[in-house]
Amino acid sequence: MASEQDWGAEVFEVRPDGDLRLQIAEALRPMAREISRKWRNKERAARIGRIVASFAKAAASTVTQLPLDWGEEPERGVADSGALDTDLSEFFLALGEAAQQEGVGAALLIDEMQEAEPRQLAAVISAVHRVNQEQLPIVVGGAGLPPIARILSDARLYSERLFHIHPVERLNADDSALALSEPAHQQGVLYTPDALAALVEASGGYPFFIQTYGKHAWDRASKTPVNASDVEIAIPQAYSELCESFFRPRYERARPSERSYLHAMAKIGGDDPAPTRDVAPEAGYQDQGAASQTRDSLINKGLIYAPERGYVAFTVPSMAPYLANLPGSET
Repeated sequence: MASEQDWGAEVFEVRPDGDLRLQIAEALRPMAREISRKWRNKERAARIGRIVASFAKAAASTVTQLPLDWGEEPERGVADSGALDTDLSEFFLALGEAAQQEGVGAALLIDEMQEAEPRQLAAVISAVHRVNQEQLPIVVGGAGLPPIARILSDARLYSERLFHIHPVERLNADDSALALSEPAHQQGVLYTPDALAALVEASGGYPFFIQTYGKHAWDRASKTPVNASDVEIAIPQAYSELCESFFRPRYERARPSERSYLHAMAKIGGDDPAPTRDVAPEAGYQDQGAASQTRDSLINKGLIYAPERGYVAFTVPSMAPYLANLPGSET
């Protein structure tokens, strides 16, 4: 939508093993090229390109300790200190003022935001705060797992005034059915009502699960409509794939003590929220403080979240049945 309005816009995904400064620099370069193509005032656009070069060179030198050629002469004295909060603030201010003069805006969109290193995320929030104070047409948006609201607040308390948090819930039954049936209908393929209902129930409204179960049902069916027999075979095949490619990697991210906490959650609440006061002793904790540390670690890893005070729940459906089926599980 931003690009359609001739804004400079770019989206990138935070890599947990990378430096956020370099990742932002990588995203700003294509944004600068887009601005160069779209803006009417070419000198104004060219200056933004030079400031991006300043930011990128400073970021690279800070991380690698080596000067790198970013292909454009930098704008000296702007966004080149090597301090992320200062440089990003200076870039955003220059970009916002230029965009305002051009009669447009700019948007930097960040996926997997929870993976950012907290101090660097705090620097981004500081830069957003500076732009917000000046009321410039810059949008910084992000997507992340449920803990992102708390992570932002921990990074900078005033982030609560800067960002509007919109939880993305699972799809309801009607929308899940539509997500399966409409793309199929466009290809001339239908589902029988019982086949569609079975896929909706199996997916739990989780978008990735809808894709996975729908894919296996599609591959299994030899003709339209996709029927209950096709789905009956497809569901265990899809679940087996999810166990290996989705549930198992998530489970293996947890330490042994954290896995005990996950099993306790599954035993007490299943896939529903479980009271933390009951989970802690079930997981073997006599000290609520130690239990809270484990809970917070699991939240930061994106395995669980707190839907309300005093409760924890799995971030994805069907995690409890997966845990119950693990060898040696007493869940």
